[in-house]
Amino acid sequence: MRNKRHQLSESDRKELSGKLLHFFIGSDLIHHDSYMVYMPIDNEADTKDLIEYLFFHGKHVYIPYINNMNEMLAVEIDRQTEYITDSFGIKIPRDPVIADKRKLDAIIIPGIAFDKNGYRVGYGKGYYDRFLCDIDPMTLAWCYDFQIIDKIDDLKNTDIPVKRLPVFE
Repeated sequence: MRNKRHQLSESDRKELSGKLLHFFIGSDLIHHDSYMVYMPIDNEADTKDLIEYLFFHGKHVYIPYINNMNEMLAVEIDRQTEYITDSFGIKIPRDPVIADKRKLDAIIIPGIAFDKNGYRVGYGKGYYDRFLCDIDPMTLAWCYDFQIIDKIDDLKNTDIPVKRLPVFE
């Protein structure tokens, strides 16, 4: 699945990411006030236009931040946020402001693959599962259509499925 994602051209990535944004705008997911949205790496589905859309509509936007204790936290961003690149190659705020994760209404989640029950294959560190274990926001897979498969067999009892998958038309 990673190889297939890597083979996408920049124009294909933009087109497929645009389909995700189109799905999002046409869904009931736009009615939340606060969103955590990942910063893409490794040819993941882009979130730049989604973040701009959320800013334009006055939403609170947060991104994941891995602290020096290897915990994922939510940090708020805005249009004036200055970024640096962390050790994973991910853009993070130069001066992160940690937020209470219980304020998050919706979380946009990346993955390598998602099954039709919402379970995901990530990068193997368990950051999202640990982050979600004691909160209950709306969660949405942000992935290309080919990343949705019938079933993931290698599940752990700590795996937390996303609540929504994108619908592609």
